[in-house]
Amino acid sequence: MIVDSHVHLWRLARGDNGSLSPAMAAIYRDLEPPDLKPRLDAAGVGRAVVVQAAETLAESLFIIGLARKYSWIGGIVAWIDPASPSVDEEAAALAWNPIVKGVRPVRNDNASIAWMLDSKLESGWRALARNSLTLDILIQDWTEITLAAELARRLPGQPIILDHCGKPDIAGKKFDPWAEHIAEMAANPNVTCKLSGLMNCAGRGATAAEVKPYAQHVLASFGANRVMWASDWPPLDLASGYAEWKALSDGLLSTLDPAERQEVYSGTASRIYRLDKD
Repeated sequence: MIVDSHVHLWRLARGDNGSLSPAMAAIYRDLEPPDLKPRLDAAGVGRAVVVQAAETLAESLFIIGLARKYSWIGGIVAWIDPASPSVDEEAAALAWNPIVKGVRPVRNDNASIAWMLDSKLESGWRALARNSLTLDILIQDWTEITLAAELARRLPGQPIILDHCGKPDIAGKKFDPWAEHIAEMAANPNVTCKLSGLMNCAGRGATAAEVKPYAQHVLASFGANRVMWASDWPPLDLASGYAEWKALSDGLLSTLDPAERQEVYSGTASRIYRLDKD
């Protein structure tokens, strides 16, 4: 079974998807399970992990409710504020529902993640560990991968997932500096990486040849057992499409042996997100 380890679902009338705007015409509309399921079926994807797309706990309740209705939602990565005075109780409440596998703290769409290194957040990070919640990190600027690596070193027992390969500047052909930062991040054994977001980083019309070096470097740095495939749908539609990214991914992973491909397509996500322990 293929697992898509990173999708989003939203209903605009809820009013908390602050990172969306009418300028994103292709995705500025309600996008819910019935919109995603045909894409999953066509690509042979059996389960998906839904990741927060709003900086509210209320959105987490909305996604939990969707998971009650759609069994192919295998896990949820919820939002949390690690600076909340009630972070311990909020983390416990999220973890009490076994469909919630982890959290992705985001502040102002993480234009910078420097805030995550504030020493005042230590109690928040401990709350995640106490409740066995994974930590996804969204980076908007690849030069801040070094900050994520520092956080990973501070939290050696915390499972951390780097989203979207750290968003390399593929369009700008900036490979070597990003590659060095990825190697630094991969040196932390508690970190895994999502093979996703590359088409958006490259821009519409990008070819497999343009993204291949970045995918290969992620696989070489982390190893197949610490890489998980994802679509990042619906933002993917701003640059490509679900079927196109899956076909391109098949090509990118074609040099791996069958066991390694299985790890990238399902094993890593199933293990890190505990998808078989609902």
